[in-house]
Amino acid sequence: MSFRRAIFWCHLAAGLTAGIFVLIMSVTGILLMYEHALPQAVVDGVKVEASAGETAMTADQMAQLSNVQNAGSSGVSLNWDNRDNAPVLVSAGRSGGFLMNPFNGEEIADPSEGLHGYYRFVMGIHRWLGQEGDNRATARAVTGAANLAFLFLVVSGIYLWLPKAWKWVFFKLNMFFRKSYPTGKARDFNWHHVFGFWALLPLFLIVISGVMISYPWAGNLIYTAWGETPPQRGGAPTASAPTESVDPSDLASLQEAVDAVKAYGDRDWTRVSLTLPSDPNATTLSFQRHYGDKFLPQQRVSMSFDRAKGEIIDVKTYADNSPALKTRMFLRFIHTGERFGVVGTTIAGLASLAACFLVYTGFALSYRRLIRPLFRKKA
Repeated sequence: MSFRRAIFWCHLAAGLTAGIFVLIMSVTGILLMYEHALPQAVVDGVKVEASAGETAMTADQMAQLSNVQNAGSSGVSLNWDNRDNAPVLVSAGRSGGFLMNPFNGEEIADPSEGLHGYYRFVMGIHRWLGQEGDNRATARAVTGAANLAFLFLVVSGIYLWLPKAWKWVFFKLNMFFRKSYPTGKARDFNWHHVFGFWALLPLFLIVISGVMISYPWAGNLIYTAWGETPPQRGGAPTASAPTESVDPSDLASLQEAVDAVKAYGDRDWTRVSLTLPSDPNATTLSFQRHYGDKFLPQQRVSMSFDRAKGEIIDVKTYADNSPALKTRMFLRFIHTGERFGVVGTTIAGLASLAACFLVYTGFALSYRRLIRPLFRKKA
């Protein structure tokens, strides 16, 4: 058996084994195309009008509201968008939170709640095949293995796509759709090659980043490649440095800190986020200042504000991260295409659509090669 034929049969076996799971992840990948952009666009359309004589509440007043304090046990943050009459987003973790009227503190109906529920449901299928509880670990192992198989399919597919004779006429046959086909087999063969060619690069990036997300060892390889030590899960414990006792009346207010972060620099910001401290008299506050999209790490600046000094004491941009961490964050958002905005997510969605056609044509060609001859022999 020649090397090319051996690769072909391995490619065929991997496709038949993992094809159904690749199809599930591809279909859900299409449905998740605008997971962040669409709900954000809906929320951006929400406006809050002040009643006569009402003024916006300060950050200190918002922090004292019962609905804010009960939003979550930890990690509750207040988020101000840089647009007129925008509601304040109170977030707590990945799924908790609500929209709040900045003038009276009342909760506002979130028009994107249905979308969030839909995307959570689809994501559950995409990552865990819709399983819950202890079954998620098994489902995650299955989707992780399917990602590895898909990576092999992409790499081996590159080799198998190349024609034996390196002439333009043969390359062209595998790059473009034909006007007509003599048989269904010829059509599926051509489609398999054409979709594979045009979706090669985005699919490779999607799959290799998917392997990194599925397996910790794959993510740690990035740190090893850059000569860095992989971070510990949950973060390494750090000893808290002793702090001097400060009279709470001498501390800058939360609103003063928010105003300082909003006024920082000369670039337009889109969102400022304040993580509320568990201790109301904490001297250091954590902020994030966003530019452009409101979730991409390269468009985010992390800041620390010292309330005793009344000034920003630390600023960390995306460029300040280590090369390994920047690579990891790049791959994380290249998986969804969001690294390049709406255009990137659209390309990722189209690549997932191409993967659906690759699965279909692969199964169709396999049926004609392996199953149909059995019926003919029986006849």
